Amino acid sequence: MKQRHEIRHAFISRILAAGLAAVVCSSAGATEVHTWTDEQGVTHYSDAPRGEGESRTIEVEEIYRPGTADAYEAEDAPQAPDAAPTDAETTGDSPASTAQERRERLARQRTEQREAQEELDKLCALHRDRLERVEPARRVMYTDDSGELVRLDDDQRMAMVEESRSFLEDNCPP
Repeated sequence: MKQRHEIRHAFISRILAAGLAAVVCSSAGATEVHTWTDEQGVTHYSDAPRGEGESRTIEVEEIYRPGTADAYEAEDAPQAPDAAPTDAETTGDSPASTAQERRERLARQRTEQREAQEELDKLCALHRDRLERVEPARRVMYTDDSGELVRLDDDQRMAMVEESRSFLEDNCPP
């Protein structure tokens, strides 16, 4: 019976550790995890240190997924020692609120990056469409600002084709 309890405890600990790893890896900006074992031998994990007793701090690296909407840009360089104190230092914010602010900042950055990626996707689609329509055609007509139908000559048409090709090569995946 005791051996079964130990196996069960080890199994539960592994499941909790795997669950913690999944939560930590998927959470935006989580950099510290605090762990402790209570009187019953159960291991606990938290983003805030335990109020009483000892807890161990585990540093966790953020996941970087290059080439995806979840990719994030490098953070700003650390401040020089003689630089002005940060808001957290001057207001005395707790580390938990500083971590929350960091998570919110990273979430905003990801949202901005997602929006920028959506805009780039629209531009890529526009240039692909333009290339499909303009490249094989000999006569390309468009409506100008005054509402008149205007025909592009071959030089203008080829310039438009080159512009679209260049944009697609520089900014859009094949």
